[in-house]
Amino acid sequence: MKYTKILFILILISLTLLASGCEEKMNAEEIATKMQEKQASLKDYSYTMYMAIYLNGEKNLENEIQVMYKKPNMMKSLEIVDGKKVESVSDGEFAWSYDAETNTVTKMKLPDQPLITDNDFVSIIGNYMNESDISMLGVEEVDGRSAYVLEARPRTEENESGLASRTKVWVDRDTWMILKYNMYNNKGNLTTETEIRDLKVNTGIPDSEFKFEIPDGAKVKTLDMDEVLKAPENLSLEEARQQASFEILTPEYIPDGYVLNSTMICENNYSVTEGQGSEIVILSYQKGTEVFDIGETVYENKSEENMFMEDAENISINGKEGRYLNEFGTLKMLQWELGGVEITLSGSLEKAEILKIAESIQEPFTEFYILGPDGTAENYPTDYVLGENGTVIIGIINHEQKPVNYTMKVRLENTSLPLPADWKDICIKNNETLEKAVTITPPFAGTNMSLQFLLYNNDKKNAFEGDADVPYRSLHLWTNVSQSLSENTSTPLTVI
Repeated sequence: MKYTKILFILILISLTLLASGCEEKMNAEEIATKMQEKQASLKDYSYTMYMAIYLNGEKNLENEIQVMYKKPNMMKSLEIVDGKKVESVSDGEFAWSYDAETNTVTKMKLPDQPLITDNDFVSIIGNYMNESDISMLGVEEVDGRSAYVLEARPRTEENESGLASRTKVWVDRDTWMILKYNMYNNKGNLTTETEIRDLKVNTGIPDSEFKFEIPDGAKVKTLDMDEVLKAPENLSLEEARQQASFEILTPEYIPDGYVLNSTMICENNYSVTEGQGSEIVILSYQKGTEVFDIGETVYENKSEENMFMEDAENISINGKEGRYLNEFGTLKMLQWELGGVEITLSGSLEKAEILKIAESIQEPFTEFYILGPDGTAENYPTDYVLGENGTVIIGIINHEQKPVNYTMKVRLENTSLPLPADWKDICIKNNETLEKAVTITPPFAGTNMSLQFLLYNNDKKNAFEGDADVPYRSLHLWTNVSQSLSENTSTPLTVI
């Protein structure tokens, strides 16, 4: 997110040079050079940044951040979140942040070299110019300062941003700093508004302003910059399933031509409040240059709802409440929860296709059932003569979205009955069915006895109630065993 903001500001500052007096078109290298010349005179500055988020044309969230900066790399920011101060300080060597709620300080060593070099600036600016139409709208005042007003629009639909179809920018004519920028969606509605107020430049801010004092009793957490910035590894689905702490869900329906292109696991545990980290799995499906993503997130302790989705359209997904949003250019988003996992499906597909994909994502489960000896769900042998046997057919269907190893046990009351060894390790692939006959030979007589069929998922940790393990799935029949059988009084199957 920080990289995107820096990129955006640098591009638009440089583009103002074209619109404000250059007699001939400059190339990217010349623009970058000119930009650096204009910015060289800025030694320090401070301001208050006002930000507002709009949904469906109405203001949804607003905030203010006080910012102070001194070259080459000292910065300080202070904002109020839910009535509490959130302070961040960079003293040139370390970046510090403080969470008053948990009394925790985060300390991170800054890199020796800048994250973005001059060569990066040139490339970024050149790419942006090739993809956008920039126009000069005039001159206006922002907080008492004279500013150039520019507008950027994507040149073609293919290059249209998923987050903004139009951007309007106000650039200070004196300092060449961004004073204000507004972003609009494909419907023309304002989505983001940012304004710099009370700007002060070259006031001689002392280094002491950027010295961070650790509050008494605060816990200090040190982060590794390399780990924070490390890009997640592209994994196969099988590798991701082995590494993820939760069951990764995949759609049964995928639009024609799309294939799973990448799978990544991201852990957001570095810069968040302790106990509020998250693990995210991103499945990216691609067809040529078209992509849709499925993000699956599990939170340690989810602290708040997604503000961007708060005013989205309510929509039902297999009986689950979801939110659908089409506010960001060609990008559409659908979000819902399934089995403790927050799922976000995003892409440029039509709404009907997005819903079809979502409805094909099912929570993992296993079907477990009994059939009579004739293969129907009736005529179960429930009346036995001691010493004789009966036959049932056991069915297992794996919908766990991966191969699973199962074990089955059979008990009459609390007594285990013998089974062939192949029932102790049953491997069934995803969406495969096993139907197999089981012979039951009761070892003792009795009436209304519970004949239990217990299925265990060997890949899951079994729960325990006292000293007894709890099966993954279970069924039972009420059974009578006598010395002689007078009549068949088959009883219904019970599912537990």
